[in-house]
Amino acid sequence: MLNQLLVSAVLIAITAIYALFDVLNKRNIPNTFVYLTVAVAFVITLTYGYSTILYSIVIAVIVAIPGYMLYKKGFLGGGDFLEFVAISLILPIQPNPMLYSEVQIPIPFIISVLLAAGYTVSIYIPIYYLGRSAKKPKIDRKRITSGIVLLFSYTILIAIMYAISYIRLTGIIVLGVIGIASFFIIIYESSIYSGMVEMVLPSSLEQGDMIATNLMDKKDIEYFTKISKRFDRLVTKKLLSDIRDAKKKLPVYRDSVPFALFIFFGVVISLLFGNLMLLILT
Repeated sequence: MLNQLLVSAVLIAITAIYALFDVLNKRNIPNTFVYLTVAVAFVITLTYGYSTILYSIVIAVIVAIPGYMLYKKGFLGGGDFLEFVAISLILPIQPNPMLYSEVQIPIPFIISVLLAAGYTVSIYIPIYYLGRSAKKPKIDRKRITSGIVLLFSYTILIAIMYAISYIRLTGIIVLGVIGIASFFIIIYESSIYSGMVEMVLPSSLEQGDMIATNLMDKKDIEYFTKISKRFDRLVTKKLLSDIRDAKKKLPVYRDSVPFALFIFFGVVISLLFGNLMLLILT
């Protein structure tokens, strides 16, 4: 079995390169690099004991199936779900953290990564999209009640956990930040989405683009569905050939969250501090 420190270094290096491609190359991660990382990850898995190899492959398959389905539906990039597979193969089980003494529950490492990545994304979204808006962000008044209810729910949860001595200070901070960030995401949803998308003609689309169908009117969806029965969030080669000559613009995610960057953060946080849930609970 390879040294734990070496495996961690390889994992950090791979996810860092994914993040750089995602940020600097317009969310385009070269297929050659993606397939190479999966191959390297599989070789690393083969250095483990038989039971760990089996566990690693099972976890990778479990991750790959819903990941591929989300990719086909346009909710996830192809590179993203294969990066999850590579992470699961390289480090299948959550190791004890480098900077925190808490013994970890032997859960799939990818779960810890996704928890930590989701946490950092929830902080990033309101700060980035609301901070860069040239106009005053619009408050979605219909969703204020939902935001207040959510924030109140987080407050009650923290209070109950504190009352029964089941939460530490780090847990209060983590849950508090998530609650506040979620509140702003909910009430400023329309401004956040508008900051992510750009209206473009179908002739400007590229294979792999994601259409913001959730921001389209029913009539516009019906218009494109009549042109192509393949119309969906993910722009495929066949869909491009069907709608290329259409003159109606589409909302396309051109400034969406660089997800690989937050997967990198998730990997680093999980290696240094372990599973966030154990940081929350006493």
